[in-house]
Amino acid sequence: MSSDAAAAGLWLLTGDRPGEVAQQRRLAAATGLPCREIQVTQLRTVGGRPRFDLDALQPPWPRIALSFGKTLAAALHLRHASGGRTRIVHLGRARGVAADALDLIIPMPQDQLANAANVLRIRMPFNYPDAPADSAGHDQARLLALQLPRPWTALIIGGATRQLRFSRTAIAALVRDTCARARQRGGSVLISTSPRTPASAIAALRAAQDAPGEFYAFRRNDPHNPLASYLQLADELIVTGDSVSMIAECWRSGRPVWVAPLRDSLWHRLGDVLRAVAPARLMANGQVAVGSDVNAWIAALASAGHVGHFGRSDPTRPYSARDDDDLSRAVARIRALLD
Repeated sequence: MSSDAAAAGLWLLTGDRPGEVAQQRRLAAATGLPCREIQVTQLRTVGGRPRFDLDALQPPWPRIALSFGKTLAAALHLRHASGGRTRIVHLGRARGVAADALDLIIPMPQDQLANAANVLRIRMPFNYPDAPADSAGHDQARLLALQLPRPWTALIIGGATRQLRFSRTAIAALVRDTCARARQRGGSVLISTSPRTPASAIAALRAAQDAPGEFYAFRRNDPHNPLASYLQLADELIVTGDSVSMIAECWRSGRPVWVAPLRDSLWHRLGDVLRAVAPARLMANGQVAVGSDVNAWIAALASAGHVGHFGRSDPTRPYSARDDDDLSRAVARIRALLD
């Protein structure tokens, strides 16, 4: 690392979404630059625009501000306060500002941002399987002691988002289909729900499991959450299509991955209609956010063979580090901003 790069400084402006914060930390660490993480507290929204407590943002100013989602507002404040010396690297969609006003945008792979010189496209989010916790060894030993028949299929269930709807009937059918597939091969199913899974759906999902295995209902801050062990010990993974972060983690586990897409929500379809009739200038200056299509991204991954579409296709292109160059390309673009 050059002395100039070492002295440059990078600030992570983080919000309250763990998946986003994890990506910022991964990218910042990969740059090798000295970093400072500042959680930007969101205040009450006024006029539809987010407001933030910016008191923690004090000089000396960094050379790079790394924002994600709504924390872009804090990055813009930093650039103004620094007299334009702070460069902005933004993950996700830029809202409320013209895309060409930012130094580098790294949209998530489902974001439909137009190609531009300051836009870097990635195949997967910067989410990786969690490092084993202190309890992981005990939990893995517990799973192995169950002597469940192989192969093991881990099924990770999410929930509804603004773009996708969660049908309890459809997800219960997914559990039954996964179990039927396991029984045909003499295997087992390890099921984990997630923070998005409705508590009211747990009983029905648990009842739908009729193959050997176990069922874990997500509990916040549970030190014995077995998901990391599932990802490490399972022979194959099936994940619902609501979480791009979880899809990325599963893919990077090196196991064969099938994705079960969820259906588009009415809100998502309405947004597409509104964007189709919005004046181009409103899209260009960020007053109307660009679209995001998770299911189109999943379809592209399945078409390339990186994942299978559950019930329709199988993954044909095993994970390879050669395909996973997004992080290194992003680091190169960030360091180029310091030249």
